Amino acid sequence: MSDTTTNSSVARTLSATTGEPVEVTGARDKLGVWMIIVSCTTGTIALLVSYAYLWSLNVNGAWAPTPGHANWAPVWPFWVIFTVMFIATLIMWNGYRGLRNGKVGGMKSAALLSSLLLLAAFVGQIVQIATFPFGPADGGYASAALWLAIANAIWLFMAVFLATAIFNRTRAGRVTPENPSHARLVAMFLTYLCVAAFLGCVFTTVMQDSPNTNSPPFGTFSQ
Repeated sequence: MSDTTTNSSVARTLSATTGEPVEVTGARDKLGVWMIIVSCTTGTIALLVSYAYLWSLNVNGAWAPTPGHANWAPVWPFWVIFTVMFIATLIMWNGYRGLRNGKVGGMKSAALLSSLLLLAAFVGQIVQIATFPFGPADGGYASAALWLAIANAIWLFMAVFLATAIFNRTRAGRVTPENPSHARLVAMFLTYLCVAAFLGCVFTTVMQDSPNTNSPPFGTFSQ
């Protein structure tokens, strides 16, 4: 739990682990989360750029090996999973705002509900991956869509862990109105995941048939 000390008539909440003011540890934790988000963003951008690159070039006609009869993944599961993630993120932010106003019970309820929604989204993502109407070797689209879904499943697993941790730490008195930064940082990370999932939904919805019907050959050489 956090300790409180008085210095020059000003009460300051101290971190239970380092003994520093929670403002100091909170700023350090915030920097760490931003670095994690930047690191994760590079991976997300790489996946999206790969998807768009393969879609636009359609090298060897291998984006969808059977144009007009390609086994596109149904788009509605992407959007349902994103919607559940978005709702869970809103709930976490609402719990954090309530915590700042002293509503500890509201934070516990928000973290628990958010973790359950994220768990449902994770299960849904696994089911979607398992029921894709293609395998990873069935063209560029199949491989790109599969990796977008796998990446989102990994992020969702992390999100479930973090939201559950906020619930447990709030119950234990580690996340309090005087020390709410961890709840805010998890809400920030969930917001990033929503942005990444939304972009994945847009790409898989609007980028199916390749616009390049005269696909360039690759891997052959003639003199």
